[in-house]
Amino acid sequence: MLPQADPSDCSHSKLSNCARLKTWEMRPLMYSFRAATGTNKLIIVVSGIVAGLGIALRIGLICMSANLPVSPVSGTGDQVRYETLAQSVFEGKGLTYEGQPTALRPPLYPLLLAASHLVFGAKYYLATRLIQFLLGFALAYLSLLLTARLFGMGAAPLGAAIALAFPTLSLTIIELQTELLTSLLVALFLCLSIATADQVEGTESAMGLVSGVAALTRFNCALLPIMGVIVSLWFRRNLPKTLTVAIIASLLLAPWIIRNAIVFKGQVLFSSHGGINLLEGILTPQGRAQANVEQAVKKTVGWEHTDIEINSPHRLNYPSEAKLDRQAMAAAITAWTSLKTVSALRLFALKVMWFCLSIDQFLDTSSFSNRLKIVRKLGVITYWSFLALAIVGWRKLFQMDRKVSLVIAIYALWIIVAHLPFVMNTRLRIPFLDFLIGTLAAGGICTLLKSWKERGATKVFIL
Repeated sequence: MLPQADPSDCSHSKLSNCARLKTWEMRPLMYSFRAATGTNKLIIVVSGIVAGLGIALRIGLICMSANLPVSPVSGTGDQVRYETLAQSVFEGKGLTYEGQPTALRPPLYPLLLAASHLVFGAKYYLATRLIQFLLGFALAYLSLLLTARLFGMGAAPLGAAIALAFPTLSLTIIELQTELLTSLLVALFLCLSIATADQVEGTESAMGLVSGVAALTRFNCALLPIMGVIVSLWFRRNLPKTLTVAIIASLLLAPWIIRNAIVFKGQVLFSSHGGINLLEGILTPQGRAQANVEQAVKKTVGWEHTDIEINSPHRLNYPSEAKLDRQAMAAAITAWTSLKTVSALRLFALKVMWFCLSIDQFLDTSSFSNRLKIVRKLGVITYWSFLALAIVGWRKLFQMDRKVSLVIAIYALWIIVAHLPFVMNTRLRIPFLDFLIGTLAAGGICTLLKSWKERGATKVFIL
């Protein structure tokens, strides 16, 4: 049986390798209920309240959004573009806009939306949101697993509860775009990475599978196979096993790359989004439709997403995406090379603030109603609280299990640095870091409970 630990002392990571391996067995949920008999009463109560509030919020969001194409409580984002592409697939036109092949969006989510439309008919917007509602519980379960591994099974319920109540993760269940599905895949990848550090066998194949599927969901998830190779090589020191990650991910991506090579005559392989994303990274670095900032891109290259990602004859006024991508890439290189070093450093600093601290959602909300502005600011303040707790949790983890804490730090740094040339905002952070922040926040709460207990500020009752 998995050793039980006082959740407030966060000592689980000091257990033997054998105990760590048991965390990744197929029956961890049973272990969590057993561990609850030795869990701090306060954590059980708080977890129940937090989870209940999170679930109530999500149900409310589902009711408000119902079968609308875009929820009234979310920004438009890329939802309309995914829905338009899914409509093309549903009509048998494939991944095209007005009959023109596209590689601006990865294929998996539009295909899933089209499949939902086929199965559920006119109610497919609502059906997709309900499916994502259920996937939110799967994400919470993965948080339970990872929290158990990092901070002890007693802390696991709190990790799951925070995953259910985390503001950005709650919002993703009603948005018909990739954030929720990608968050789930990234969470699974992180669990597999930590399991690799724990010397669990067979994780390389799973990491390759998950990271390959993730890259077909969001193009920037192509960062995951690289991270998987790093983790495997670091802890296994076995080149054949390490190559398994890259090989399996490549095999999954191969059909998409072959399709693009054929329809774009070899001029596009993985994505036609790289050039415009790099250009937006300097002209509209938040990548958000506030104060007509998209006009800066159109003035430079003569087009923007709304000209291309539509099923309308207007799309035919523009050339193929291969040519548009090369045009945008050339403009982006010119813009970046002409930027002074001081200006570039200032821009990078702003991007990190938008990405890590959600400053974009706190200050740049001119297109929202006053009510939505207040809601978003409250969400950001809640996020800041979780982030502060996550920093406390990571510091505790660093003291207990330095290698795993460094894996987490390197992963976060890799995600941040790799995005610096491109658009950076809260929405792009959500699938990569918010699950992890919530998990570490659970450890931070445990650490503070232990500190208060030792100081006699809080009386802890244990059954």
